[in-house]
Amino acid sequence: MNDHHGSSATEDEYRDWDASYVLGALPADQRLEYEQHLSGCADCRAAVAELAGLPGIVGRLSVEDALAISASDDGDDAPPSMVTLPAIAHRVRTHRRRRRLVTSLAVAAAVTASVFGGVALGTGIAGAPVASEATLEPMDPIAADPALAADIQVEGKPWGTRLEWSCTYSGDAPADAEYELVITRTDGSTTTVATWTAAGKRAVDLAASTGIARSEITGVDIRVRGTNSPLVRTDT
Repeated sequence: MNDHHGSSATEDEYRDWDASYVLGALPADQRLEYEQHLSGCADCRAAVAELAGLPGIVGRLSVEDALAISASDDGDDAPPSMVTLPAIAHRVRTHRRRRRLVTSLAVAAAVTASVFGGVALGTGIAGAPVASEATLEPMDPIAADPALAADIQVEGKPWGTRLEWSCTYSGDAPADAEYELVITRTDGSTTTVATWTAAGKRAVDLAASTGIARSEITGVDIRVRGTNSPLVRTDT
């Protein structure tokens, strides 16, 4: 993967942008550029769809577990803290060829956790803002006292659906509460696409992706992890 410091990438460079795109790490101009490329490249659309669940897996790993996976995978002397986001796509592609996809994603999650230090996608702490032009809409409160307010955008993509959201926690919210972002499909089934831990008063620039088509999603809600009771919800 490249560092993405310029625009107008070559075809070979686009092949390395999938993980950064799914994780919301591309600058806004390159994100738009890559989306234009996706509309005409079936191979890149397939690569993005394959990584669509990565943010949710990242959210389920502790930083310690992620770094342990990263260290054991390489078997070299490089400290995990030196692993950078550009290594994600390389790791995933290497493991696609020799292991099941779940193993590939676990390795990618380890790299991501070492880059973000468990911030934003990993814990929901407001870290460095991710460049985005998303327009977020308020989610409707469902619980009598939801202890949080949230805004979200649900955006259909050629490969599935991308979700971006931010949360503000009230004084009644537990300081270390764990939350889930859950989508409801047209058949009534639910899928958790992201998890994070509350820290501070806000969590901003959160993002997740899923291979489920936008047309198959009837609603998105936030709930305390491990419960079936939505706190806030958006019907789509």
